[in-house]
Amino acid sequence: MKKLFPALLLLLILAACSNDQTNEEDGELTIYTTVFPLTSFVEQIAGDTVNVKSIYPPGADMHSYEPTQKDMMSYSDGDLFITTSNDLDPVAASIAETVSGDTEIIEAAADIDTEAFLESHHEHDHEEDSHDHSHGSLDPHLWLSPKLAAEMAETVKIALAEHNPESADIYEENFKVLKNDIEEIDQELTAITENPVNTDVYISHESIGYLAHQYGFHQVGISGLNNQEPSQQELAEIIENIKAENIPYILYEPNVVSSVTDVIRSETNTEPLYFNNLESLTSEDPSDATYQSMMKKNIETLDKALNSK
Repeated sequence: MKKLFPALLLLLILAACSNDQTNEEDGELTIYTTVFPLTSFVEQIAGDTVNVKSIYPPGADMHSYEPTQKDMMSYSDGDLFITTSNDLDPVAASIAETVSGDTEIIEAAADIDTEAFLESHHEHDHEEDSHDHSHGSLDPHLWLSPKLAAEMAETVKIALAEHNPESADIYEENFKVLKNDIEEIDQELTAITENPVNTDVYISHESIGYLAHQYGFHQVGISGLNNQEPSQQELAEIIENIKAENIPYILYEPNVVSSVTDVIRSETNTEPLYFNNLESLTSEDPSDATYQSMMKKNIETLDKALNSK
């Protein structure tokens, strides 16, 4: 067996080199992304001209996920690493710092001024309650806003076209279809938020700040942006307000574990509604899910939360 090992190792190395050479000859890029929307945008714009994979395993929470050294080595082998921005995603910033010498980093939201976006929609927002955690411009979930999602998708298209110029026309056409779909999502969100029955939406952690600002409702996160739990006083206020407002639902995110949310449910008799913040998909989500299909499910959830008594 010892005599066979070097030969076997040589065969594996040659096979790996052959695969790498084939990918280069085919013009395929290997792309790693962070959150699911970026993965979906690459898949829809580039089709089978690239190999794309999210760094997050099913159900991962971007606030606590830590890649292994083996993961880092894989990312270094990629052609592109696409994230929202290093400012909004500390994990991605750490990865980018490690792999930047080997892999090009694309920050799809680097040019988006989130503070200006929130300010421009501030007139629709309700006055902050004392129990509401501050989200501000460091909220990483900007892809939940169709407007900002479309801007990120365009940045992805431009990066892909620069690296595969022979496919630029295809990318442009695919992007137009994607952008049109995203505009339809915006129209659906506008429709369900036009005259809501409830103006407060309670959710397991603060992830819908951009949606709330853009479409004129108020999010109440049980936990803060980094999953910090409410104080006893804040918890009591949340329960009291839910009862006073006759809130029927609380939004649950599949990648956020919140025992406090369970306590609130039992104290208020509210029902859970599934809302995916799209940081990652779960193993129960459809394998052919897209940004659009997942957002449409989220719209159904928001419609119930906003327009049911």
